[in-house]
Amino acid sequence: MSYELRVNYKLQVTSYKLKILFISFLASCFLLLASDVFAVTIDERYKPLYDELSDKFICLCGCGSTIKTCPHEECGFAIPFRKELAERIQKGETKEQLIKYFVDKHGEKILSSPAKKGFNLMAWIMPFAVIIIAGFLIKKVINKWVKEQKAEDRRQKTDVVEDKYKKMLKKELEELE
Repeated sequence: MSYELRVNYKLQVTSYKLKILFISFLASCFLLLASDVFAVTIDERYKPLYDELSDKFICLCGCGSTIKTCPHEECGFAIPFRKELAERIQKGETKEQLIKYFVDKHGEKILSSPAKKGFNLMAWIMPFAVIIIAGFLIKKVINKWVKEQKAEDRRQKTDVVEDKYKKMLKKELEELE
């Protein structure tokens, strides 16, 4: 390959690299601008309630995150949900009203943790109750095994002692005869 061809080839490769770099830069700028467009604007006095409630709802896009932490930049569920939540908060709806509204609209699957009432209360209590009951049962079984082992050890010891005294008695009786 001649010198001129090598230089021309290097210039073409460099040109492609610069184009790719420029396109990447434009794409990242667009994403930054787009994230600002999708960001929810809310009055500072409502921000704590918004943050609290956006953590109480699950994003139904399938990511398994809360509305607040959904990792998808263009999530088709979280973005409209955040906007609706912000609008309703700024209208003056209370926390309970908002939770009821969204549960009525999407069902209880929208809640990040089940409500602590009715059947759901059992979902909160049962795991702990099962662990405590299992612990007591295991303790009872172990105590029973220990008692049986101690009784067995006592029986073996008394058998040894009884054998010893029986031999002594037999020996003394033989000496008396």
